[in-house]
Amino acid sequence: MREHTNDAVADIGTELDTISKRIQTAASSPILLRGIDSEEARILLDATAVGMEEYVQSITYLDSNGVLLYTTEAELLDQIGSDRSDTMYYLQAKERNQPILAGPFLTENNRMSVSVLSPVFASSGSSFNGVLAAIIPIESIVDKIGQQLPPTTGKNQIFIVATDGTIIGYGDETAIGRNIFDEFRVRNEIAGRNLQLMIEGRSGVFEYDALDGQRRVAVYSPVTFSGAHTWSVLITAPASQSETFASVINDQRIFTIVAVILIGITSAILMIFILMINKRLQMIIQKQNVQIKNQLNELQDAYEKLTEQDKIKDEFINVAAHELRTPVLPIILSAEGLSEDIGTDNSKIEIILRNAKRINKLTNDILDVSRIKSNTFRLQKERTNVKKLIEEAIQDISFSKTAENKNPNLKIAFESQLPESKLEIVADRSRLHQVLANLLDNAVNFTDEGTITVSLQQNKDDPSFVEIRVADTGKGIDPSVRPRLFEKFVTKSTAKGTGLGLYLCKAIVEAHGGKIWAEDNSVGRGSVFVFTLPTNI
Repeated sequence: MREHTNDAVADIGTELDTISKRIQTAASSPILLRGIDSEEARILLDATAVGMEEYVQSITYLDSNGVLLYTTEAELLDQIGSDRSDTMYYLQAKERNQPILAGPFLTENNRMSVSVLSPVFASSGSSFNGVLAAIIPIESIVDKIGQQLPPTTGKNQIFIVATDGTIIGYGDETAIGRNIFDEFRVRNEIAGRNLQLMIEGRSGVFEYDALDGQRRVAVYSPVTFSGAHTWSVLITAPASQSETFASVINDQRIFTIVAVILIGITSAILMIFILMINKRLQMIIQKQNVQIKNQLNELQDAYEKLTEQDKIKDEFINVAAHELRTPVLPIILSAEGLSEDIGTDNSKIEIILRNAKRINKLTNDILDVSRIKSNTFRLQKERTNVKKLIEEAIQDISFSKTAENKNPNLKIAFESQLPESKLEIVADRSRLHQVLANLLDNAVNFTDEGTITVSLQQNKDDPSFVEIRVADTGKGIDPSVRPRLFEKFVTKSTAKGTGLGLYLCKAIVEAHGGKIWAEDNSVGRGSVFVFTLPTNI
C-alpha cells in the first residue's frame, strides 16, 4: 500500500512540473513578448491550457503592474483590465522572479487554490514584464487523487498538508486552515511521530483509531515541485480495505504513465506548432523591416532635398526683399513730393503712395522673418510708457483708416486699468509699436462695423506682467486656421493678408519674455488677441 500511494502522489508532482514547463515555455515565447493584443498571443495561451483542464482552472496573464491582460476563463473575460496587484501569486512572482508554486490563496469564487507561475521577462531578458500563472483549485488535486483510490466500504479521507502542518486541501471545508495535529487529535505517540515526519517531507504508513472507533490506515507521501518538497498528501482508509486500495492505485499508476506520455506528445506537437508560427512571423518581420528601411531611406532623401530647397527659397526671398526695398523708398519719397506739389486730393498719387507703403511693409516683414530664422533678430530696449505707446498706435491706425476712407462706422476705444506707477516697462518701443499696429490693422481689416476695444491691465495669473487685449466685433477666427494661427503665411481668415504679421507679433512678444494668444470674443462675435509683457522694473 505504501509503494502504490507514493507512486500516486508522485504523479501529482509530475503533473505540476509538466504544467510549470508549459507555462515557462509560453512565458518565454516571442509571440507573448510582442503583446497580448495579437491574435497569435491569445491562441498561444488558449493552446497552453489544452490538456491541463483536469487540474487548471485558468491561465492568467498579468502585466508588470498587476493588471489583468488575459485569462482563459470565460467568466472572467469581462474583468480584463482590472487591478490584480494584490494577489499572492503576482506578489510572489515579482519578489522571487523565478518559476514557483505559489499559494494557497482564495480565488474570486472562494476556492482555495495554488498557482504554478512563471515571470515574463522583457526581450532583453533582464526586466520583469509580468506573470503568467496556471490557477489550480486544490479541490481538483484532491478529486484527482480520489479518482485513483479503490472503492471502499468506508469513506476515504484525503488531506493536502503544507510544510507547517496546515491543512490546505480536504473534502470538508471546515477543516481547511486547521493544523493536522489538531484535526487528528493525536494521542498515540506513533501517530504523532509519523505526522511530524510527514510535514518534514518523509513518506510512511501507520494505523490509528478514529474518533468513531474505526481502525484506519494512514499513508502519507511528499509532493515535490522542481525537486523540492512542497506539500504532503495524507490518505486514510478503513484498515480492511488496504489491499483493494493498493490494487487500484497500481492500476491507476499505469493509467497515469500513459496519460503523462500523451501529455508529452501533446506538448511536443504544441511546441512544433509554436516554432512554425515563430518562424513564419520572423520571415514576415524581416520582409517588413526591409520595406521600412527602404522607406526610411527614401524619406531621408526627400527630407534632405526639401531642406536644400527651403534654404534656396529663404535665400531667394531675402535677396528679393532687399532688392525690392531699394526702389520702393524712392517711389514713396517721390510720391510724397508729388502730393505736396500737386495736392493731396489726387487719387492716383494716393494709390501709388498707399501701395508703395504696402510693398515697403511687406519687404520689412520678410526681412524680419529672415532675421528671426538666422537668429540675428535683436531688441533695443528702453524705458517705455506702455499707455502712451498704445495711444500712439491707435492714433496712427485711426489716421490711416481715415486717410484711406476705411470703415467709417468703425470705432476704436481704449481703456486702461493700470495705475500710473505701473505704466512704465522696459521694452523695444518700435517693435511693440509694430505688434500693436499689426493687431489693430488686422482688427480694422476684419471688422466692418462696431467697436475695436484695446484694454491695458495687470495679468491676473502673474502680477509682474501687464496684459494688452485687442478685441474686435468682426468675423472671428476661421476654425480651419486656428491651430496654425501664429505660423508663417497663416491669417485669421483664409481670404486676407500675407500671414506674416501674427508670426512676427509672436516672435517679438516672446523675445520680450511674454506670451501671445487668441480667443473668441465674449460678446458673441469677433476675436480677441491678447499678449503679456514683463514689467522689468
